[in-house]
Amino acid sequence: MTRSTAIWVKAGLTLLLPVLVFLAGSWAVVTISGRPAMTATSVKPLGMRFGYDARAVDAYWKSLNIEGRGAERRFLELDLVFPFLYGGVFAAALLAAWIQLGRPCDPVWVVLPVIVTVVADWTENLVQLGQLGRYQPDAATLDPGWIQAASIATMLKLVFGAVSGLLLVALVVGWIANSPRGT
Repeated sequence: MTRSTAIWVKAGLTLLLPVLVFLAGSWAVVTISGRPAMTATSVKPLGMRFGYDARAVDAYWKSLNIEGRGAERRFLELDLVFPFLYGGVFAAALLAAWIQLGRPCDPVWVVLPVIVTVVADWTENLVQLGQLGRYQPDAATLDPGWIQAASIATMLKLVFGAVSGLLLVALVVGWIANSPRGT
């Protein structure tokens, strides 16, 4: 294998591994929780929405039957563990690309978007679990302030998750562009 081929293989794996871990982990959490069978296919889950309020949460949880809300609870509980996995793999990939670029900045700046994503994901899940635990259909049991906090956490998770992915692509492209050519 030539040097340039080896660089392309390493760079490709650095990009591919976090994506595969994220997709496989997401599938596992959804499958183990029983969420796909319980969630109404026409209603987007809260963690995939860019903003929501207490009314939207009530409508979403109302669209689920008792079993569906149980699956949602299992999903949220499992999703408290999943950020360790995807966050660790994304941070490792970012640091690997950062090292290949010659460590151009403090490593905290490289992993900060992942840290924000993980903390926001935990916040979103913990708040939703707390609110789901007190939720009663057809009763005003949701705390709008906590729902707003969960919504902000969800938006931060989505934005900083995207930033983490884009940063990884940028670092890998820089790594490839700055790699010596030849055999």
